[in-house]
Amino acid sequence: MRLFEKIAMTFEEKDYEIRVLYEDAIINVVAFFNNHPANGYRHQIRVPKKCNVQGVLEQGIVDELVELSKNDIIEKRWGKLSKIIQENMINV
Repeated sequence: MRLFEKIAMTFEEKDYEIRVLYEDAIINVVAFFNNHPANGYRHQIRVPKKCNVQGVLEQGIVDELVELSKNDIIEKRWGKLSKIIQENMINV
């Protein structure tokens, strides 16, 4: 995937990056911490193959997804989901 944009964010004295990545017909917005995904959330848009993805990105279409990614961190959504996942792990 190619990087379109990085948005810096600080929360609880930790520096995060929201990265907007794209390829062919897919746009991904992902939060990173220490150069690794910060959580398991990925906000994604799939556009038709004949669509100019970079043209779509230049219209600011992913601003809401960037805000969702920021809110995932602020609301600590992954921590809450991780607890539920752990509670529901099946020992095989």
